[in-house]
Amino acid sequence: MKKLLGIFLILTMIIFLIGCSSEKNSKVELREDLTAKETTKILNEDNECKIYLISMDQGSNFWQQIDSGCKQAIKETGGINYKWIASANHKVDEQAECIDKAVADGADAILISAISVTDLNENLKRAVDAGTKIIYVDSAATFEDSIATLKTDSEAAGKIAAETMQKALSEKGIESGTIGIAASSPDAQNAVMRDKGFRQMFEGTNFTIAPTTYMYGNQQNIKKFVKSHPEYVAFFGSNEQTTGAIGEQIKELGSKQIIIGFDTSDLVLSMLNEGIIYATMQQNPQKMGHDGIEIAIQALNGTFENKNVIIDTGINVITKDKI
Repeated sequence: MKKLLGIFLILTMIIFLIGCSSEKNSKVELREDLTAKETTKILNEDNECKIYLISMDQGSNFWQQIDSGCKQAIKETGGINYKWIASANHKVDEQAECIDKAVADGADAILISAISVTDLNENLKRAVDAGTKIIYVDSAATFEDSIATLKTDSEAAGKIAAETMQKALSEKGIESGTIGIAASSPDAQNAVMRDKGFRQMFEGTNFTIAPTTYMYGNQQNIKKFVKSHPEYVAFFGSNEQTTGAIGEQIKELGSKQIIIGFDTSDLVLSMLNEGIIYATMQQNPQKMGHDGIEIAIQALNGTFENKNVIIDTGINVITKDKI
């Protein structure tokens, strides 16, 4: 009798434990796709989330500052497994592989600066279908199922760069001539919009804006462009790397064309201090990274419920006297 009672008690305990386990896991959706996750992951001290930053490359000071902002937010928050990966050669297919790799690794959120406006859309869709939150930083794709985009208003920044160029030309008494533009790639949304804003400000003037020359991940393309056009009165570099390439080539040639640039790497600031560059547009990449992480966490917690929000992180004009 005691033996039967003991068996009965054991069976009762097993049934009770199974019931508790079922109740505890009732909100977990089982799927064959191991990369799929619940759409909202509530974070707490015992529940670490995984967030990736995917930039266009890792060599630029601009991306390093975004990474720095991400790390600052993580330091403030804790509970985050953070990884920074990027295309090795500033190529779309390599960045697509980065997205797929992050999703396969179980990324809960991805902060990404898209190399292409359209060519990453399928990869981003697969990421969202797997439950990954997408936050754009600096440059967005046309895939709209994102949480937010933190970026400089590139068209407005292009206009400010043009106004600064016009001021510099006026100071030197230059009333006409051709201005060259250098950009990263025609597929980068921020490059397209800066180009657009810059050109608009010169419409109806005596200045000609030459067709845009693209870097395509190789600064030598920009240096050759500058060297082959000594007749141009000025150059506009619409990102850090093109600005650096223009400045280095102008310095090597010993010519005096006006340069308006973008971003504030040590190289750009040193050439600004030397007077090679007249001014550079300072973005706020650290804010992009910092606030991007905060928004990702809020989205995973279910407290950031907006979709495809555009957040302008601002622009400043930096001249030699402001260094």
